[in-house]
Amino acid sequence: MYSKKAGRLIIIYSLAAVLVMGQFLVSARRENSKLSRAVDTGYDHAFTELASAVGELDSTLKKAVCAASPCMVSSVCAQGYANCAAASQAISSLPYGNIELEHTAAFLAKAGDYMLFLSRSAAKGEALSEEERQALETFSKGAEQVSAALSELSARLIAGDVSTRELETAEETVEGAEESVSGTGFAASFKAMETETPEMPTLVYDGPFSAHIENASPRLLEGEADVDEDGAKKAAADFLGAQSERLELRAFREGNVPVYVFSCQHANEVRTVEVTRAGGKIFYFGTARESSEGDMTAEEAVRTAAAFLESHGYENMTPTYSDASAGELVASFAFEQDGVICYPDLIKVTVALDTGEVVGMEAKGYVMNHARRELGAPLPDPEGAAGKLSPALTVKSHRPALIPTAGKNEVLCEEYTCEVGDGRHVMVYVNAETGMEEQILLLLESDSGTLAV
Repeated sequence: MYSKKAGRLIIIYSLAAVLVMGQFLVSARRENSKLSRAVDTGYDHAFTELASAVGELDSTLKKAVCAASPCMVSSVCAQGYANCAAASQAISSLPYGNIELEHTAAFLAKAGDYMLFLSRSAAKGEALSEEERQALETFSKGAEQVSAALSELSARLIAGDVSTRELETAEETVEGAEESVSGTGFAASFKAMETETPEMPTLVYDGPFSAHIENASPRLLEGEADVDEDGAKKAAADFLGAQSERLELRAFREGNVPVYVFSCQHANEVRTVEVTRAGGKIFYFGTARESSEGDMTAEEAVRTAAAFLESHGYENMTPTYSDASAGELVASFAFEQDGVICYPDLIKVTVALDTGEVVGMEAKGYVMNHARRELGAPLPDPEGAAGKLSPALTVKSHRPALIPTAGKNEVLCEEYTCEVGDGRHVMVYVNAETGMEEQILLLLESDSGTLAV
């Protein structure tokens, strides 16, 4: 039985607790309100940046269509590339949930890359062709349409009719059903803009969105007859040095390079091999295993990888770069023809540093690109050309090299390995035909290996 004094104390303490809890809730509500306003401000800013960047792109594309001199084309197209990059960055900051701006983002990516290509071409003194000007006109019409839609949304945002916060709940409100995207809200407007995004032009140029890349066929497999499941299984078994009956077909994957996918148990590991339907060539080999640090050096691992390729019939493969992490080393090899290193013909081999075994091989680059080539003439005076490189560089060595372009084309160059004043190394590629710098790569060197970026 409580005394009256104890009862009063309980009431006082309870009231005090209620007051404290109330103050806490009020404070929390204020903080949440501040955070909510900050988030809304961030979303509004991102949308404003998107609308502004696309509006500028609209103007830039109109100027590009009117530009005549290579100097002006290069300048305007470089600005257009920057507009596309800014718009893409703004899209990545918007919480559009299930309302993915797939078509808009693709439009910006393709327009930006194409304008970058035209800027580089113009910088070499090349004028716009009629096809290129028509492609710019198509992009211009598309940018005008997207810009108009964004401007309308921006006006409604300023008026308070819609809120970018709606995009956070778009996944719940629309869920991809066509009837659920009706309305006048922000999410519905974005969805409508997506469905109305115009078709993009068919591009044929030296870039990643060129039509010729989508239709590219593996050069190594040209003229090769198809193999059935048994033939593919035998090829996989021979590659692994295992009996065919131990392999199990997991899948047949269609695509640009149709492959059979096999797997087999090896001790406590599972090995997977992909074999091309055309020709029965090894496309991929991987091992699911627990890796651990080992005592094998990077040099030993690269030699092991080179011996592995030679034992499987890959001839004239030259090691290029390597990188070790998580107890494994990945070594890259490129095909060498007549003293010219052909970087498109790339094979990556993975070596386990704890056991010294080869546990992986990725041969996509080799399958897609390997063929005997007519390489053309190298630089007539590579030593003299070295004198035209940046005075900040000291040339350490050079050799002819065939390198891939952004559009998966190939160009013969002289590869110069150079050193900067602080000891860093770079690779400079000079076009053998034009004598102009084609590409520059930075070498990231560490104890784990060397990477080029």
